[in-house]
Amino acid sequence: MFTNRFTKTFLFLFLFGGLATLSFAQQNAQALFDNANEMLQEGDYQQAISLYQNLEEQNTVSGALFLNMGISYQRIDSLGKAKYYFLKASQFEETEQQAHNALEFVESQFSRQSAVLPKLPWDIATDWLQDHFGAKNILLIGIITLNIGIFIFIAHWFLQAYPNVLRIGGISLIGAALIIIATSFYTQYISERYSKAVMVTEKVSVLEEPTEEAPIVSRAYEGYTFTVDHRQSNSQQGWAYVRMSNGLYGWIPNREILIL
Repeated sequence: MFTNRFTKTFLFLFLFGGLATLSFAQQNAQALFDNANEMLQEGDYQQAISLYQNLEEQNTVSGALFLNMGISYQRIDSLGKAKYYFLKASQFEETEQQAHNALEFVESQFSRQSAVLPKLPWDIATDWLQDHFGAKNILLIGIITLNIGIFIFIAHWFLQAYPNVLRIGGISLIGAALIIIATSFYTQYISERYSKAVMVTEKVSVLEEPTEEAPIVSRAYEGYTFTVDHRQSNSQQGWAYVRMSNGLYGWIPNREILIL
């Protein structure tokens, strides 16, 4: 009896202590965020950025945090970083519209604009699926469809009415499910291999090889966006293999970009 009472007491204190710690951490994060907002309103942008970065490092992130970080960088004329954080803020529903408006303004402030090739249809489709569903949800839809298809196909062996319709319908659903499942794996592969990045320094050369002495493919400027190929990039420490928005490929030092 003593052991059971001790165990219950220990569990109660453990859970209570964990909840109290979590509550304190949330209150502390909110206080830090409020303090950073005050610094932003007072025009102390560097201090505000420092406080926002503390929250980001603690993974206490939100659309409002990224939006305010973008505003802070915009005020100190660091437009590349402002664009980066506005893009992150646009991924949150509560700040999506404000972030898009801010992005339009920031884009108009860059002295140089990159040529942009239109995306291929399957790239557009993959981006849309990832943004609206995600690979896991697509896989779940595929599995559910597969089970329904198998059930309907099996049913044609036992039901006398419309056996051919059930058989063809079951096979069709199974085929569609396999396509959906394959799409989910492809979407996951693309999302893990490629990421969007923003250049945050003034100017850099995109090179044919990951070395400073390599021939120059193109010049890139603050605010340019890239598609980073992580599989290629992982082969060279400190370098990223990128596709520019104009379709050219090359290597760029990691320090020049921020990856979304």
